[in-house]
Amino acid sequence: MRNSVIDMVIDWMSVWLDPNKSNFVVQSYVPEFAELFNYLTMFVSYTTAVNNPTLKEEMKKIEDRESSNPISLGFINYPVSQVADIMLPLTHIVPVWEDQIPHIELARKIIKKVNTMYNTEFPLPKALISDMSRLVWIDWTDKMSKSLWNTIYLTATYEEIKSQVNKMYTDPNKTSIDSKWNIDKHVVFLYLDIFYEDKKHLEELKKRYIEWWENSVWDWEIKKLLIEVLEKFIAPIRERRKYYENNMDIVVDAIEKWSANLRKDWQKMLLQLRKAMGLLNYGRE
Repeated sequence: MRNSVIDMVIDWMSVWLDPNKSNFVVQSYVPEFAELFNYLTMFVSYTTAVNNPTLKEEMKKIEDRESSNPISLGFINYPVSQVADIMLPLTHIVPVWEDQIPHIELARKIIKKVNTMYNTEFPLPKALISDMSRLVWIDWTDKMSKSLWNTIYLTATYEEIKSQVNKMYTDPNKTSIDSKWNIDKHVVFLYLDIFYEDKKHLEELKKRYIEWWENSVWDWEIKKLLIEVLEKFIAPIRERRKYYENNMDIVVDAIEKWSANLRKDWQKMLLQLRKAMGLLNYGRE
């Protein structure tokens, strides 16, 4: 777990997230998360929790794989834990993929219920989705996996980028001048749409790929272009990552600093909630 957290924070800093401007918080450093999560579980029925689409899918995978059904209560409660992650910092906007929208809707539902019952004014979060909220996997499957080796990491070397791009799903029907073309699922073009800055040239390449004229372009040519584009994008990230891997004090300080500083504000938030819920002052009058 420690290695996973450190790797993620290094990734953030490698893509220019500044710990002087962004708050890097480790949940286990902030016990207020656990307290708020405990309160919120009282506002959610079992049926509501397990009807979360992402949770239902993951539960089915576990049930299909394990006949003994080893699904823990903590696993089922994970969507409610995410609501605590959102509510405690008084979050207004949450950047997510499309498949995370049900989590935001659950957060809104629970927080609205708290506000209604206790006359509080905690913000109702909204989902923020970018124009391209996720990348397809290089083999056009719906599952990313290290075992399938079907993605490109921010740590990828030039040789790894080259290897992965050359394996990308393209247009299997483009075999002759009479073939029917289709670039809707052409992974190389989908990546170029995001990472290639020369949009005019990209549109020319698409036209040449589709129209089968004398100046047509082939998969190996656009793959070569994408390799260059991704190397230009990832190389500076690799260098920054090496720097932070060799300066771990900066990484750890970023985590510890904000986890400690924000606890003060979040303790005030929980005090406000406890007062509203009548969970204080049980002593003699």
